[in-house]
Amino acid sequence: MSPRNHTAIIVTSFSRCDVTCVEEVKALGLKLTTAMDLLAIATDLASVVTFLIVMLVALKVLRAFRQSKQAVIESASLVNVIVDALSSRIHRSELTLAALRSDIMSESRRGEAVQAEQITLRTSQEQILRQLEDVLSTDKKLVAELEQFKSRLSELQQVRTVEGLPKRENLGAVISDGDILSTLTSTERLTLEILRAEGAKGAPELGKRLEKSREHTSRLMKKLYMEGYVTRESNHSPFRYKLNESIRTALESGENRLIEEDREST
Repeated sequence: MSPRNHTAIIVTSFSRCDVTCVEEVKALGLKLTTAMDLLAIATDLASVVTFLIVMLVALKVLRAFRQSKQAVIESASLVNVIVDALSSRIHRSELTLAALRSDIMSESRRGEAVQAEQITLRTSQEQILRQLEDVLSTDKKLVAELEQFKSRLSELQQVRTVEGLPKRENLGAVISDGDILSTLTSTERLTLEILRAEGAKGAPELGKRLEKSREHTSRLMKKLYMEGYVTRESNHSPFRYKLNESIRTALESGENRLIEEDREST
């Protein structure tokens, strides 16, 4: 075989080889193109899915953010209300504390003034108490002296009464002699007649009946009691006086005797 033929054969072989290779390359390129298309489609799908997922997540995040923002706004509003209320309360408390502090200071000053006045008043009271004690001591001495003077007057009065009037032990002789009313005054006789006719009576009632003062009636009844003309009921206040039964009997006997004498004379 000649070299020219050999070269032609080689060229022909290469030509055939090139055609086959080109076809294979085209087929491979077609496959690669198809694979790339499929890959692109898959990538697009993945991108779409990823985008959708991202969008969903973004929507959820946005919704959560909006809700959180609303909650924050509401919380902020609530906090503002609470802060305003606390601020108002703190302000009122400060005003109240200031007023209380002023009142306490005023009361403290007033208490000091009152304490000073109390000290002065206590001093005055002690002075007045000492003066009252002195006056009381003087009054006690005066009362004691008056009691002594009264006792002396009573003794003098009893002495005069005993000297000028019949005694209890001589009352029987007076009664027996029938001269009961001869030594008595008209007021004393009227008193005995009231007691004989109306029974026991107190000195105030007798004073009204006799139209005499209370002191005069008391002296009168004491005199009649001391002389034995009347008896005294000490269980009453004031005392009630009643006619002595002996005197009553004597008076009734005297009346009966006078009645009999009148009958004999007639």
